[in-house]
Amino acid sequence: MRRTGWVTVGGVDDERVSLLSRSAMRLWLVHVATVRSRLVRPLDGRQAYVAGRRPLRVLLVGSGPVMGWGVGSYDLALPGAMARALAASTGRGAVVDVVPHPSAGVRRLRRLVHAAEPGRYDAVVLSGAVADAVRMAEPKGWRTRLHALLAQTVSAGTRTVVWLGAQPIRSIPSFDSRPGQAAQDHAERLNGIAREVCGEAGAVFVPLSGPPPGAAGRHRTPSDYLHWAREIVDALIPALQERVAPNPAASEGSDRAQAIARLKLGSRGGDARLDGIVGTAKRTLGTEIAMFTVLDDVKAWPLASAGAVLDEIPIEQSACIHTIRTPDGMVVPNAIEDPRFAGSALVAGPAGLRYYAGYPVEAPDGTRIGAICVFGRTPRERADGEADLDVLRELALLAQRELWRFAPAADD
Repeated sequence: MRRTGWVTVGGVDDERVSLLSRSAMRLWLVHVATVRSRLVRPLDGRQAYVAGRRPLRVLLVGSGPVMGWGVGSYDLALPGAMARALAASTGRGAVVDVVPHPSAGVRRLRRLVHAAEPGRYDAVVLSGAVADAVRMAEPKGWRTRLHALLAQTVSAGTRTVVWLGAQPIRSIPSFDSRPGQAAQDHAERLNGIAREVCGEAGAVFVPLSGPPPGAAGRHRTPSDYLHWAREIVDALIPALQERVAPNPAASEGSDRAQAIARLKLGSRGGDARLDGIVGTAKRTLGTEIAMFTVLDDVKAWPLASAGAVLDEIPIEQSACIHTIRTPDGMVVPNAIEDPRFAGSALVAGPAGLRYYAGYPVEAPDGTRIGAICVFGRTPRERADGEADLDVLRELALLAQRELWRFAPAADD
């Protein structure tokens, strides 16, 4: 048996951590929570991205490094660091969504993951080891719950599931104490269990090391998150390469209508930021018209437009309904030659539109609700259209960030 000077660890029955130890840790955690309440954390849109073709989609869920303690933006925290590391390693774009919860362990993670529809992602990264370690989670029950969580996530269709092991807990400034040593000892035990369970469930276990010494007085810095991002991506890339990327699931009309209702887009007037995005598309790509088109279950209408004022149209007449069903945007070099659009009034009528390019836009829950698109009266070569998609992809991601401002506040 070994004593830390505050709680007894190491000699506890393999079936149960002592009630005394867990009670003592709870008292210490009151102090930790007080310290944490004063820390900076990201409050911006819960997404980071790097524009690029065939973007990889990653979901981060949980507590610990996922929270971004110590920095004020997810671009500087783990989501942004992972997006940049993925793009650098693969030459593809990357979109990293994050569902943070300050105290999520395995129990809460099951609910958070289910609500986030993990099957939409190339990889789901789960973090709850530190939270459960400091709570002195009973090992046998924790193993069972972790196995169920990983199996649930894998069965949802996620290509790769990652469990983040607890970093050395005393490397967390507010945990660097004698009771923190007890938590660190317990974390090592849970990490050993997690490694075994990941092997059984077909998930990837990533042991996080302590970050290099950072700036004095800082809880965490962007360099800490970059350190962890590199460790995660190094383990993630081989797993992703072994699997074939799925096509994104098409959003059903009812799903789109519900997502639009949650954002209250049907009752919103003009939005200067969205107007600026479509104006940028029109000027940059040199087209006559640019729009952010929204589609529910029966109609399509421009939430923002430049170069034209168009009313709603039946959804079957919208080019954007085809765009939201594509994996990486759509280009129509000459609509008069495309049987899907040749008979449209916008093509055959006085408007005489010929060229179209569009890229899907998603609601915060991942439902594809529309597209950033441009229309021109002059046909273009397909190669030019593919280059235009690079611009539209980045603008679509900017539009998605704007939608976070419309989203109902999420409970933490």
